[in-house]
Amino acid sequence: MMNILFIGLYPPHIGGIATHTYNLRQKLQEMGHRVFVLTYKTELPLDEDVYMVDTWSKLRGMFFIKNAPRQADKIISEHDIDIIHSHYLAPPGYVARKLTEKYGIPNVVTTHGSDINFMYKSTIGKYLINMALERTSYVICVSKSLQRQLTEITDSPNVHIPNGVNTSMFKPSEEKKEYLLYIGALTENKKVDTVIDALRGHDVSFVVAGDGTQRPRLEWLADKRGVNARFLGYVNDVPKVMEKAKALVFPSNEEGFGLAVLEAMAAGVPSISRRSDTIEEIIVDGKNGILYDDPKDIPKLFKELEEDGSLRRKLIEGGLETAKKYTWDNVSKMTEDVYSKVLGS
Repeated sequence: MMNILFIGLYPPHIGGIATHTYNLRQKLQEMGHRVFVLTYKTELPLDEDVYMVDTWSKLRGMFFIKNAPRQADKIISEHDIDIIHSHYLAPPGYVARKLTEKYGIPNVVTTHGSDINFMYKSTIGKYLINMALERTSYVICVSKSLQRQLTEITDSPNVHIPNGVNTSMFKPSEEKKEYLLYIGALTENKKVDTVIDALRGHDVSFVVAGDGTQRPRLEWLADKRGVNARFLGYVNDVPKVMEKAKALVFPSNEEGFGLAVLEAMAAGVPSISRRSDTIEEIIVDGKNGILYDDPKDIPKLFKELEEDGSLRRKLIEGGLETAKKYTWDNVSKMTEDVYSKVLGS
């Protein structure tokens, strides 16, 4: 049995990383380990053994770097931590480096995508990430595409362990299918505007579940284009929104993994996804989903899914088979193997 310290986003925070850390923690604890969590400030209640760092929203990352080690000192001194697992290269990975230097506790870091794809392109981001990579024992990459990018910037040992999907939450439903669905952050890199542009002049009901800095612009754009779009903001019950979808659209071409696509597969919802190295690790075009290069093709592909029952059934069956390979049981066992390798060395 290990005492493990997670550093990074965790519920009640939202998003793909928080979903990942929550599910991984549950499975590791079922396996007999005790997992403590150090996360960002929140006003909402925290789970047992979850601690928050006092931060200021406008400079959250810098305050986390400054204050997290002090909070971690208390956890480490009271609970005899064996290994630290940070989720995101910086700030969490940088904080883990500082703790490794102080206590000699080995650390593992998971790169989730935007840390490599975007943060590493800034001067301060590159510095923090390089510092984190210097003192980590292992880097976990959620996709093979990320793994290839990582090897270009570091010689640190690494392994590919994908995201998992909770198939008890996401499962096929008999609910009436009503709309084309997007689920995710509303930020510029997600390219939701390309979907709105493509739907102009087409009678398609488009539901957007998520929030972010681009939401006001996207709402304005949908109105200007005359697109029948409904913006739900952040939703707590993603499976409920998913079960009424005719299809999921995934327009981003720079993703660490593409968790929404996997969740849609488990829910029996076909996906129409922009072609990228990462998405092609999950989707085989025409077998378990549909890929596109030009967003203008989205309405045509959506219409095919509506009208061709045999194609729809084929994609749903292929997606369900794919989802079975991405269980949290498998992900947690592979992660435990990394811990054992690090501690054994």
